Amino acid sequence: MNNAYKTRDFLLSHIDDYRYGKISAPDFCSESARFILLHPLYHSDADLQRALEILKGQINRFCADKNETQQEGDLAFWIALKDIEYLLKYERTFTEEREDYFQNGIERTDPVEYTDAYLAIEPEAERLIRELTGEGEYLGFCHTYWATKKRVLKEEYGIDWQSPSDRHPGMLFD
Repeated sequence: MNNAYKTRDFLLSHIDDYRYGKISAPDFCSESARFILLHPLYHSDADLQRALEILKGQINRFCADKNETQQEGDLAFWIALKDIEYLLKYERTFTEEREDYFQNGIERTDPVEYTDAYLAIEPEAERLIRELTGEGEYLGFCHTYWATKKRVLKEEYGIDWQSPSDRHPGMLFD
């Protein structure tokens, strides 16, 4: 496996570890900084290089900026992680996709997922949903996950969310 794939796999799995509460933000930063120090990061992959620059900026900001409130810091940190994840998966950042929605109405998901109110609680909500559903990854799991997510977002956070099956009733999902 080449170095670019190792780096992508590390970053994506590390973001999932943060999302599901397996590591804290400071641990994410310190482990990522250690990874960057120990692995040569000279890649020809432009999206990966861009993701690494975002990551380096977040490590520097998170460690250096002590004046932000915890909530503001968490939201900015989470959006940066989503930018890295989207860049590696979809070849554009979450921020770019979010701007597309706000400017042009182009959406890939329920529009509530582009709001600061949703983004501020997303990692916490995902951890709760994962506690309730387990790891899943079986045929039809998406329906269990979506039903749980819809209920948790409504009951715990007062957010009305529509699943892909709600938004596209004629489509079949596993």
